[in-house]
Amino acid sequence: MKKLSYFIVAAFCLSACTAPESDKAKTTEAKQEAANTSGTKYTVDTKASRIEWIGTKVSGYHTGSVNIKSGELTISNGAVTAGNFVMDMPTIVASGPQKVSEENSQKLTGHLRSAEFFDVQKFPEATFVITDVKPFSGTVNEPNDERQEKLKEYKVNNPSHTVSGNLTIRGITKNIEFPAMITVNSDVAEARAKFNINRKDWGIVYPGQPDDLIRDEIHLGIFLHANAGQPMGLNK
Repeated sequence: MKKLSYFIVAAFCLSACTAPESDKAKTTEAKQEAANTSGTKYTVDTKASRIEWIGTKVSGYHTGSVNIKSGELTISNGAVTAGNFVMDMPTIVASGPQKVSEENSQKLTGHLRSAEFFDVQKFPEATFVITDVKPFSGTVNEPNDERQEKLKEYKVNNPSHTVSGNLTIRGITKNIEFPAMITVNSDVAEARAKFNINRKDWGIVYPGQPDDLIRDEIHLGIFLHANAGQPMGLNK
């Protein structure tokens, strides 16, 4: 699977410095989680999976990642019917772009882990639990300007499904809905999604410096690689 190319955002961010043009996750109140149906449990390979983020402000942008701690998908008749993953929030790091010094990236990493952002000591985990998966039936809007090829890096342009799930960050749970590309075979299931969320929906309200305000939207790129395990029954 091609590595998500988040570190070329400068092509448009340095001129406009808005969040990458991506699908905006539809955010609502938390919903009932998908039932634990019969099927085969696919365990998320935390080494082969990843979450990357982009945050922007008036003067520039930052990129980084957070590790996946655990996760699983339930597959029935070749389709995802339930699933979840856990983010290991103390591993969140700011690692780019290249023009930002390592010292500044380390300083931001510490700030992201503090109570002004994700408060990782109090909330060491963030979770996503699927509430629904259905075939994608919408349309894909392509950016229509000279930046089109690079902007495509921040959208799933061939979604197969619409996924909704409860995202919990800092103890606050909201349901988000977004397009995703999901592939399943007998041994491996993979899911890929790229979308923007509003950080304030999860209580992350730090504004930034008065002359360098932080944008509310955060871009997330999620790639899950899960390996098949043993079939499980309805009550397991």
